[in-house]
Amino acid sequence: MLVALNNADNSRVEAGHAVKGPSYGCPGCNTAVTLAKGRIRRPYFGHRPGEVCSYAALETWEHQQAKEDFATSYRSRGLKCDVEAEVLSIDGDRRADVLLHAPDDAYRVALEVQNSSLDYTSLEKRTSAYLSADVAVIWVPILIRKRIGKVQRIAGTNILYVSHFSAPPWQLWVHDLQGGLWYYDPVARGMWRGRLDDCMLYRNPTSWFADGDQHSSGGHWYSSERWSSLFLQGPFELSRLRAKRVKRTLRKRRTYHLPGGIGADFILAGDPLDDAMSVRIGKTKADGAGELHYYRPEHQFEGKWVGASLEAVVLPDSVLPLG
Repeated sequence: MLVALNNADNSRVEAGHAVKGPSYGCPGCNTAVTLAKGRIRRPYFGHRPGEVCSYAALETWEHQQAKEDFATSYRSRGLKCDVEAEVLSIDGDRRADVLLHAPDDAYRVALEVQNSSLDYTSLEKRTSAYLSADVAVIWVPILIRKRIGKVQRIAGTNILYVSHFSAPPWQLWVHDLQGGLWYYDPVARGMWRGRLDDCMLYRNPTSWFADGDQHSSGGHWYSSERWSSLFLQGPFELSRLRAKRVKRTLRKRRTYHLPGGIGADFILAGDPLDDAMSVRIGKTKADGAGELHYYRPEHQFEGKWVGASLEAVVLPDSVLPLG
């Protein structure tokens, strides 16, 4: 964990600003914690051997790095930013990974950095808790590169395409709520703008004889229940991200609800559009093939949807320059 309590005055202190010597306690269970501060790993507080506490259980280094990077980026702009901050709501205390304060504290935005799986009920409850505290929330998944599979680039753009992406259900929920995804990349230490679409699969036609008759099936496209198509744009420097508030209405789906209220989303500084990634999976008619259609990624070019030409690529290890 990145925050502990100084036992001398019960004040909160972040590991990056703490010094060895004073006695520190866990904000969750109040037991003693130790400051780990070396040359390789980023500073953090850890429980002593044998202690059991769920306050920062199973928190990965990617999660800790994301919180630290967001806080550093926003503070460098002169904005107030809290790490692992308690937010009082009607459902009890919520602990925001990062809590952003607008100038003059006009409003607050919580960043929920997420890597592990969450069920729909937990997502709805946590989001509603922030709304009840008048805090907008942005869910930020962590991009784990080894999980995304083969990557291709849409030629002439900075948009990457993953044809078969196994999106966790909770990411589908966040995508539905926010109209897209913003992934934190722990390798590039930047952000990717993401969009999910259908993954269209083709079922080959088959035929067989039964009971003296010929039967057939297949020969059509269908939307995969297992896979999604993922589009990624970036990675962008965190310094380009601006948090804006948006109003959302309550929406009901077959298996979950999307809470309504004042939410939040990221926009890019210098981007003329709130969403400059116009991409989709489009159905294209094959030339000279009658009514045969096939699905391929498309992007918008000069106001028209055109089929995307794809080229092999690897994910970059650094963010795009400003400009």
